[in-house]
Amino acid sequence: MSLCRWIFCLCSLVIGASSSKHVAAELPLPMNPSSLPRDVALASLATHADREQQYALFLPPGYDPAARPEQRWPVLFIFDPRGRALESLRLAVDGARRNGWVVISSYQSRSDTDEALTLNAIRALLGEVQQHIAFDPRRLYFAGMSGTAKTLWSVMPSMDGVMAGMIGCGGARPSEYGKFRVAPPDFFGMAGTEDFNHAEMREQDTVLEKSGTPHRLDIFNGRHGWPEDSATFTRAIDWLQLMAMREGRIERSDDFINAEFEATQAWIEAAADALDRRERLDQAIRDFDNLRDTSAWQSASSTLTHDQRLHDIQKRQKRLDAAESRFARDFDGWFTRFTQRFANGQRQDPPSTSDSFRELRIASLQKDADDADWRVADSAKRRLERAFVATSFYLPNAMIALHDHDRAVRSLEIAIRIFPDRAGPHWRLARLQATDKDVNAAFRELHRSRQLGYLDVDDLRDSPDWTSLRSDPRWKTLLTSEDKP
Repeated sequence: MSLCRWIFCLCSLVIGASSSKHVAAELPLPMNPSSLPRDVALASLATHADREQQYALFLPPGYDPAARPEQRWPVLFIFDPRGRALESLRLAVDGARRNGWVVISSYQSRSDTDEALTLNAIRALLGEVQQHIAFDPRRLYFAGMSGTAKTLWSVMPSMDGVMAGMIGCGGARPSEYGKFRVAPPDFFGMAGTEDFNHAEMREQDTVLEKSGTPHRLDIFNGRHGWPEDSATFTRAIDWLQLMAMREGRIERSDDFINAEFEATQAWIEAAADALDRRERLDQAIRDFDNLRDTSAWQSASSTLTHDQRLHDIQKRQKRLDAAESRFARDFDGWFTRFTQRFANGQRQDPPSTSDSFRELRIASLQKDADDADWRVADSAKRRLERAFVATSFYLPNAMIALHDHDRAVRSLEIAIRIFPDRAGPHWRLARLQATDKDVNAAFRELHRSRQLGYLDVDDLRDSPDWTSLRSDPRWKTLLTSEDKP
């Protein structure tokens, strides 16, 4: 069983659904779009049908159905896996502004909990747009990240003819869905260089190529999550605009096409090596088919075919891909043993931290993560991220829910050894130790978390998990002083 499937099974069993309400003093009121400002990221609105379904909204400059009753606008729906509606909407604003798109982003979408939350959010925002936005029915686009990207693939067949395009970041279509029952929409994928789901996004890109679906995959510098800046999201919206012109959904604009052609040429020139350049050339040729003359790009791609540097990089990348696949299998085996609490009626101890570190070859990966070859370094970082996200979040959460604190502690200790300078595992370990009344250890981890930049004072004051620490003289000092790294 793959890591992703293990995570799904654990989460569905033991992780409760997050609150589906946007935190606010009062629920926001539904608003009439005609009265809202344009070219502004509006933080908190509620659907007319259900005030608990809330969203952030961007109406582009020139959105004026009253003055232009015949015009319809494209709409991008965003579903963040933690319901961070405003943050994810802001990534899309630059591209939406330049292309005249409406953007609506849900506070109720979730990953790792109950998929019904995201499904309800999709239905709610679709209803809101259909009733209150002058939308173009041929240009409804959907964006998701990680688990919500997978959810969009699950609803895609039922939205055939409705979903014009999709933006998926860090989460590919689950393989158990099998062959496509309907033709997929235009798809723009995103993945970080260090994303533990990087490989599945590349595999999906190959599947979409074989299916004949218009597709593109952009790789940005970063870990699992949305890109940190808006550049990749802007390219996604520009690309979907370009596909709409190629498919006749909107009128062709030679000025826009020419600008995109020049931007694509610059993107090709910025390639990191011969393999990256070859992939970008082939992508550009696909993108501008029937839009511009791509013969120069075809010639450059053909010339690279005979470049020995390309062949050497391809061989090295193939070895790295195989190593990542082996690590995934090895990690699944370790994962199974770690979560096996009983065998033949006897309680089983989890693998020791040292044994786990050795079995997963973490020290070797940490060394490779600093390699001068960026392909070697990124491959090692992806494997480390895969191990870290499981041991710092999913495994301890699942074990705590099963009241197996020994395994939760062991998991967090492994995560801390993988990335010692990340605050999250220290904070979670401190909470667990405080719950178990291991006061000295809890204070030690809290101070380390604060040194690394994280201390949630409100949580310390409000959560019952910290009760065992509050009578200790160190408590007041913890809340008022500052550690220095």
